[in-house]
Amino acid sequence: MKLDAKLLFSIIVVTAIIIVNIIPRVLSEYFNQLQKAILKGGLPGFYMLMIVQSIIAVIPAEAVLIMSGSAFGFEASTAVGTLGLMSGALINYVIGLKFGRPLVERLVSRQQLDKVEKLFVKHGSKIIFAARFIPWVSFDAVSYFAGATGIALASFTVATLLGTVPRALFYSYMGEKLGASISEGDVTLLNYLLLATFLAIVLLILVSHREETSRKPVGEAGGACLSKQPLSETGYSPAAPRNAAS
Repeated sequence: MKLDAKLLFSIIVVTAIIIVNIIPRVLSEYFNQLQKAILKGGLPGFYMLMIVQSIIAVIPAEAVLIMSGSAFGFEASTAVGTLGLMSGALINYVIGLKFGRPLVERLVSRQQLDKVEKLFVKHGSKIIFAARFIPWVSFDAVSYFAGATGIALASFTVATLLGTVPRALFYSYMGEKLGASISEGDVTLLNYLLLATFLAIVLLILVSHREETSRKPVGEAGGACLSKQPLSETGYSPAAPRNAAS
């Protein structure tokens, strides 16, 4: 199996789990440093970070929302996080609309784009909303593809907002609770969150592997070859018509 993003992220999460259980102070201190960095940038810096990660960065939006929830609290993180995600999604939509698929294929992986295309073909514009909750579908790829295919801006904006708000609410709430527990020296919630993340990544890897396996072409041996052979070579010949009298 190649070392793709999901596998690399799973290795990072497993490493974090080991550190949490063996030397919990190390990860707690690292978490606190990230929290201070978020606070130093303030809400404007957090807003810009959400836009940047939506367009070019590989940092998951979920991780940024968790850190902001820990730093700024549930309400502020939800409000600014939603605004940042919406701004990034709209910028991606405009990029797709103005420059089309050739540029989009340079910004997101071809594999992610193919997944989004199949979902659009099957479910239409409704997938804009639903894809916000499907973890193995790129949030950014959906926005790029929606613009490239000319989905109406109003439909895209409403569907994206409806899918973005619950996402920002959940991860901001998790961040606030996580920050409070770590500040008290309790890493139990962090341990559970890391374990759940690892299990989710494993599930995504298995699903992706199954999809890749199902797309492999069938070998040319067997029945496929038999069907391509002339009738005379298969040993089959149509029965000669019988005479009326035996």
